[in-house]
Amino acid sequence: MTPKLFAFDLDGTLLDSGKRVRPANAAALRRINESGAAVALASGRLGCGVRRYAPELGIDPALVVLNGAEVYTSSNPGARRVYYAPLNASCAEYLIHYCQNKPVALNFYYDDRLYSAKTDKNAEWTELYYEQTGVSYNFIDKNFSAVAGLPPSKILFVGAPAYLDEQEAHFQAMWGEGGGNAVYVCRTWNHYLEFMNPKATKGIGLAALCDALGINMSEAAAYGDAENDIPMLTAVGCGAAMKNAETAVKQAAGRVTEMTHDEDWVARELIGRFAV
Repeated sequence: MTPKLFAFDLDGTLLDSGKRVRPANAAALRRINESGAAVALASGRLGCGVRRYAPELGIDPALVVLNGAEVYTSSNPGARRVYYAPLNASCAEYLIHYCQNKPVALNFYYDDRLYSAKTDKNAEWTELYYEQTGVSYNFIDKNFSAVAGLPPSKILFVGAPAYLDEQEAHFQAMWGEGGGNAVYVCRTWNHYLEFMNPKATKGIGLAALCDALGINMSEAAAYGDAENDIPMLTAVGCGAAMKNAETAVKQAAGRVTEMTHDEDWVARELIGRFAV
């Protein structure tokens, strides 16, 4: 059966190593769309950081952004939001105070804007994040007074992998698996450690999108490469990890694509598996 919805992670999946969509893959997405199936981009990025790829694709995809904390049925500005699961404001406040004078950049995502405080200790990390995503920062004071009391869609630490390994273990014990899963603590890249509402996963976000579109999750397909993709890969009828995915993701998905994100894999997937 050909899926009625195809969901794609961006980094490491639909985007190649140069953060571009290969022309053959963009053409394949247009082919999906023309066949009547829906296309969704599911990413940990801010909405504007995902929406920027819509013109390149030549279609209007649905958006599951900020790891599922926000879901939209269209990529157009002002599109209807059908799901929203922000992080508790008290947890955000704790993380802001915790990070002061530590060698990480704290990204605070609220209302489709990215906030942070730039210091001598974290300048390299804000620069790295901008290079990777193209999303511009709104720099504010180190106390984050401009967003005090607001519930962010998520918070992200950007830093050195070894240091984030320590922080991940600390917060998993405090809030994650060892702390009753009060906060969804997730590593999405060596340099990224994310903190979200437990109901902000790509699996839950994609389910909300399918519900809004009248599609059963068993009729959806999803592709990804990182730990935060596992909830959607295991929730849909046809989930697959990329050939370049982490081992744990491949094991969870149960199926792996024949090609990596640096190849024209979308067309191969459609023709070889679904005959679209």
